Amino acid sequence: MTGTVTGLLGSSAIRVSEHDGFAVVAVRGDIGRRMVPGLRDVLSWAVDHHPGVVVDLAGVTGIDRDGLALLLQSQDRAHLRHSDVCFAQPSADLVDSLALLQADAMFLMAEDCATALRRLRDGTRV
Repeated sequence: MTGTVTGLLGSSAIRVSEHDGFAVVAVRGDIGRRMVPGLRDVLSWAVDHHPGVVVDLAGVTGIDRDGLALLLQSQDRAHLRHSDVCFAQPSADLVDSLALLQADAMFLMAEDCATALRRLRDGTRV
């Protein structure tokens, strides 16, 4: 895939691009019941077709139980396909939610997309 694909879901958006062979999925808005089906399709495709996926969460304004479940499912799917998912720029609230679920250690996270891409390229987990 070259270029960028963008989908709008009300005030939310999902944008997919490719950098150095890795997919970058930028999410804007609430990751909730309305966004989850479309985002699930995008993340499944990205994981199935790339050695690594960066999920840019900088534009995420909220996440509910369905959204958290989707992030866990995406991580599991990547693991089964010998791929990696790195979540870039997660909000403090999202990090706190993952910590409450004791799921924070399960995710590869980075402070920005450039660091996330570097970690995927280098295979760096920390």
